[in-house]
Amino acid sequence: MRLVMASIVTLRPFGAIGGNTDPATVSTVAPRYVGRATELGGLARRLDAALAGDPSVVLVAGEPGIGKTRLVTELARLAGARGVPVLWGRCSDDAGAPAYWPWRGVLRALHATAPDALAAVDPTDLAEPALLAAGSAAGAGERFVLFDVVTRTLTAASATTGLLIALDDLQWADPDSLALLAHLARDAAGARLLVVATVRPGELGADPERAGHVARIEALPTAERLDLDGLADDEIADALADVLGGAPTREVVADVAARSGGNPFFVAELGRVLAAGALRDDAVPAAVRDVVRLRLARLPAGCRAVLDVAAVAGAEIDESLLRTVLGAPVADALRPALDDGVLVRPPGRTALRFAHDIVREALSDVLGAQERARLHGRLAVALAPRADDPDVLPELARHALAALAGGDPAQDPEQALDLARGAARLAGTRLAFAESARRHAHVLEAGRGIVAPARRARDLVELARAQLRAHAVSDAVATCASAVELARHIGDATVLAEAALVVQGISDAELLIAQRGWCDDALAAVGPDDGPLRAQLLAQLAHTLLFLGRPDEVEGRSREALAMAERIGDPASLVAALRARQLARSGPEGHAERYALGTRLLDLAADGAPDPVDAALWGRLWRFDALCQQGRFDDAEQELDRLAPVAAATRQPLARLHQLRSRIVFAFGRGRFDEVRRLNQEAAQLAEHGRHAGATMTALAVEWQVAKMVGDDGLDETRLDPGMVEAGRQSPVFAVLGTTMASWHLALYRRDEALRWYRDLPPPGSPRIPRFMCLVVEALRVQIAADLGDSAPMQEAYRFLTPFADLFVVGGAGATATHGSVQQYLGIAAGELGRTDVAIRHLRAGIDADDARGLAPFAASGRYRLAVVLSRRGRPGDSDEARALARRAAATAATLGMQPLRRMAAELVDNPRDGGVLSPREAEIAELVARGMTNRAIAETAHISERTVETHVAHILAKLGFSGRSQIAAWAVTRES
Repeated sequence: MRLVMASIVTLRPFGAIGGNTDPATVSTVAPRYVGRATELGGLARRLDAALAGDPSVVLVAGEPGIGKTRLVTELARLAGARGVPVLWGRCSDDAGAPAYWPWRGVLRALHATAPDALAAVDPTDLAEPALLAAGSAAGAGERFVLFDVVTRTLTAASATTGLLIALDDLQWADPDSLALLAHLARDAAGARLLVVATVRPGELGADPERAGHVARIEALPTAERLDLDGLADDEIADALADVLGGAPTREVVADVAARSGGNPFFVAELGRVLAAGALRDDAVPAAVRDVVRLRLARLPAGCRAVLDVAAVAGAEIDESLLRTVLGAPVADALRPALDDGVLVRPPGRTALRFAHDIVREALSDVLGAQERARLHGRLAVALAPRADDPDVLPELARHALAALAGGDPAQDPEQALDLARGAARLAGTRLAFAESARRHAHVLEAGRGIVAPARRARDLVELARAQLRAHAVSDAVATCASAVELARHIGDATVLAEAALVVQGISDAELLIAQRGWCDDALAAVGPDDGPLRAQLLAQLAHTLLFLGRPDEVEGRSREALAMAERIGDPASLVAALRARQLARSGPEGHAERYALGTRLLDLAADGAPDPVDAALWGRLWRFDALCQQGRFDDAEQELDRLAPVAAATRQPLARLHQLRSRIVFAFGRGRFDEVRRLNQEAAQLAEHGRHAGATMTALAVEWQVAKMVGDDGLDETRLDPGMVEAGRQSPVFAVLGTTMASWHLALYRRDEALRWYRDLPPPGSPRIPRFMCLVVEALRVQIAADLGDSAPMQEAYRFLTPFADLFVVGGAGATATHGSVQQYLGIAAGELGRTDVAIRHLRAGIDADDARGLAPFAASGRYRLAVVLSRRGRPGDSDEARALARRAAATAATLGMQPLRRMAAELVDNPRDGGVLSPREAEIAELVARGMTNRAIAETAHISERTVETHVAHILAKLGFSGRSQIAAWAVTRES
């Protein structure tokens, strides 16, 4: 049995003591508080800071029973003494608990203490948002508004007296409750508010999704974590003395310490059994479960019978429900459990609850699977008349499925599964996406071997949709594959088409290859007639073909999809077709049309789109990419400002990922590299959490792009999984990754490593370079080829880039960075082709364009490149201008931390000899190499480190375009002659 242990030392008898403390943790006579003085003092200081207008969130972490709740209760006692209201919210591990359950408790408590404070929000809004029309699907925007209203309500409530919010067992909170906590932590600036939440890291670690949410809360600047350890021996002795009525012997303390590990709840429970004289040396339980069983054995049989049903029902005791199930009143039967402290009555509330969850779980475990299933069935029957109540349906579905899974013969399988499907859809309507996915998964598991294949195929599609909304990308893809396989087997064209259309806007190579086959099969199955499914399948097929190197087919399919969508007038089909056209026109030649497509999608979002928030998100993103490529960065920033609330309103990780990428464009282009790292780290976490391979590779590319700019040698190339890289060679992001890695190695003078990546790049014009990336790839290829001394691609690159001279090097669909004006790369190519005057004109134009838009890193790079060309030309005045340009480039690079550029520009300033090729120090090292000296010998002669010699030699090889020391020696001999 999984042990779930309550988190506080308690003493009998239990009961309310008044004030705002949680009754599950206090006695009629307040027990002596053992230990935790340091931790309590720290929390008291945080409360003082909150009352001074510095709000914060403290996560009190530790294993079950370690005393987390008791510590928070003591803080609540202090707060109550100062007149600060304390609002408790409990999380539940019951699968049927509604979304936002702890926050509903908080708002109900606020309503009880200050009814006027809830003028803007009612606790029931967290179950059925009042902003939604009856029967309509909840939108992400409504949830965002709800979060904002709750935050403002609590902030306002804290203004006069301050406010302490205590959230218990955060490891069981639904993801949407955690999202609301994060929203409150970020947006409650200036509130006189302290939130203290207890959490069990061990249980949290078993749930990566919740762990990710909690980790992001911990990372907020307003949050901190407090970890609790076990009690020391003297503290255990004090705790046992309170229970036993006298000091325990050393042997008893040592035994209890060894068995409990200092866990306060274990200590207290062992102490109770010792005090009752029921614990012999050979019968001391090895686990608290056994301690609880011994304790429960003292209760009357009638009480135990009621507790058995209550344990299956949930942590909260619903006496009306228990009376319906048992057919008799239960209040008197439960009295012994209340007197013994097994149950407690929270202050201000009539309902009882289990004092510790371990008590309920131990009871449930003792029952056995068959008896639990029977009781779940009886509870489902009792709740069935209230199935239309959205607060009851999740709990009813939980009991019905549990009874079905346990083999209760009285359970109707179809009815149980329909209830579970309804609860899953309800969770999605309430924007509880992760809960919705979990419930749909439960439906599939419970229906295995029961439901017909056609129904199971539809269940798979519903699960995949829920998983995608929860950003479980890999899971959604796998579920779609299962749905497609089953739909093919049973010949269900509709389900086949719906499964092929679930995952959209995800560009992972493996998925796209699979989707191509799904779309082909679905198109053949649905037939040639106009219809929404056919139009959307054509659009999806165009998306897959773009990444599979079929640009001509992309153009044709996207046009066909758009024409059909317009003929049938279906908004969903029109959205899909516009997406396909945006991808078909994602090359640099399509920037104006993409902007127009984004505007059209925004118009559709305002009038007719089935998901207006999603349509608005993509409309803004398309316009943003086009504006950046056009160099209209002021307009693009305004577009990003308009995008931010739309992305926040979706409350979906994928929208946040796109917003982060868009913000990176400006941070990177303006040299704010620390900001790029911070934004990209969050993007990488989102990609990893969703197991989104393409987004993960893109985040790695951004990380290495920054490393290239700043000369960071601390990245480990082995982080690039060889299997992923090899598979990614067919991926649309590989070309950008390859150019990034080659540039990084060159910035660190690692010519051989750079060549390895450079030679693996797809050739210019290759269909393996999608149109939306071709401008970035070809511009970076020019830069790398010039630094490697390879003039072979320059003519083709110049021809390709010339029509786009007035654009900026930005991707055409999903921009993550800008690399400045195309003019700079035209100038580099022209210079390498010997067209010096043309190169100078391009480079000057690029510098002006980048300066005008605040792209300081690329204006500096352009100045350095112009200085090199002027040095080579050698006309009167060129040398002086070259030094001035290099000096300015070096200054900008130093300010921005761009060490490779600073170093190269500074060497050019140092009056280089040999036609501007090598610095004086490098020329000296080259002469020593020509003498046949080793690096160690050169280091001793030049009084520098051997590593510095290696760097100089690598720099010389790169500048001269050589691959070995013998070439340096030959060059030096020729130079002397």
